[in-house]
Amino acid sequence: MSEGRPLRLAVVGGGVAGMAAALSLADRGYAVTLFERRPFLGGRVYSFRDEASGRPLDNGQHAMLGCYQETLAFLQRIDAQDLLYWHGLRLEMREAGERGDLDAGSTPAPFHLVRALLGYRLLSARERLGAMVGAARLLLRWKRTPQWFDERTVREALVAFGQGEAVCRRLWDPIAIAALNADPSEACASLFAAVVERAFFGRARDASIVLPAAPLEDVFGGPGRRALVGAGVDVRARTTVVAVDLDEQGRVAAIRTRNGDEFRCDGVILSTPPRALRAMSLGGRPAAAVLGPWLENLVEAAPIVSVHVPVAGPVDLPAMVGLLGTTTQWVFHSDRVLRVVAGNDGETMLSCVVSGAADLDGVEDREIARRTVADLRDLMAELGPIDVERVRVVRERNATIAATISATASRPDPVTAVPGLHLAGDWVRTGLPATIEGAALSARLAVEAILRHPRAAGAPAAAERAA
Repeated sequence: MSEGRPLRLAVVGGGVAGMAAALSLADRGYAVTLFERRPFLGGRVYSFRDEASGRPLDNGQHAMLGCYQETLAFLQRIDAQDLLYWHGLRLEMREAGERGDLDAGSTPAPFHLVRALLGYRLLSARERLGAMVGAARLLLRWKRTPQWFDERTVREALVAFGQGEAVCRRLWDPIAIAALNADPSEACASLFAAVVERAFFGRARDASIVLPAAPLEDVFGGPGRRALVGAGVDVRARTTVVAVDLDEQGRVAAIRTRNGDEFRCDGVILSTPPRALRAMSLGGRPAAAVLGPWLENLVEAAPIVSVHVPVAGPVDLPAMVGLLGTTTQWVFHSDRVLRVVAGNDGETMLSCVVSGAADLDGVEDREIARRTVADLRDLMAELGPIDVERVRVVRERNATIAATISATASRPDPVTAVPGLHLAGDWVRTGLPATIEGAALSARLAVEAILRHPRAAGAPAAAERAA
């Protein structure tokens, strides 16, 4: 490391974690270069243009919560905070022949959850009371002995807190599957408890559902790139990093790209998914051999399937509807949420989501489209004609890491044993599920680790003096 040149950091991966980390470091005076293998930024949060309809479509509907403090701060930093649709804690749930509303209205905390549950007619009065008591018991146990949740699944924890089959199926399971992208019988209870505490036992605003009010590229990737360039970050898209080189003392010295270029740097944040990280070499050795066996334990991924359905004519639906007992789990009224819709030709676009969709891995797109349309016709009689041939199926096979007990225990800290090497991503140990908020939080943790040990990552002189 030369004392005569600006000290440089590299961020590998241009998803939410990578963008947030690079921006934070640049704002603190670091010289930062961000590498992204694809031509766009945003990672697994992106849009594309559908050739048939001419519409911009998202790779999946990304629902956030008002408690996503790190995400909201990032969006404010990139000047995208106004591109959000605040839906409140309002969920219409439908089952064959029945409907129920979870609606907190404008009730202040801590009574917002009580109001929402009291009006939920898919549960009996006794079940609603039991759900409230169960949620309170869960929170108390979480506060006192959080480690109790580490070795239990969501289902085991819910049963321990007196939640019966109907309450789980009609209330807790939809929340758990959406938040954790996993079956409650397999997902780690600690992740679920963290979501329940943050969303339902804080401010009333924390429980609000927050949806992107523009195509994802216009909310995350596009504004993110502009903010990065404005902050002085050197953004290198279409560049795949294959190796991190170490010096004789075992410190980060450089990164190398697939086309053979070398970039000398004083520190690196790796924010690529575990599968991509496993393919890299560190100091001439396989990444898993250097970082530890946890990397192999995080290769298993959980898929999400999104189905975009054009419906003839206007549709009178809320922004978000949950379906029970069907393949389709959530239906989003895209035209109600998006502020700019192009090429709709009098149609309404619905975006349907199936989380934890491993059962659909071997199912053809045409069959998924048929099932989705059948679900809509069965539970949404108010819809106009749907041409199944125009339905678009989008698969994110590696949407998140698995939320199992073993995978959760394997998630690494942002600091590694290699001086100058840090990790970020929704798969890092943050205490949260693999969500946008987890990614943004991991970026802050990685940056804070660098600031705590500025010399280990080549801090600017001003940062060292302030530390």
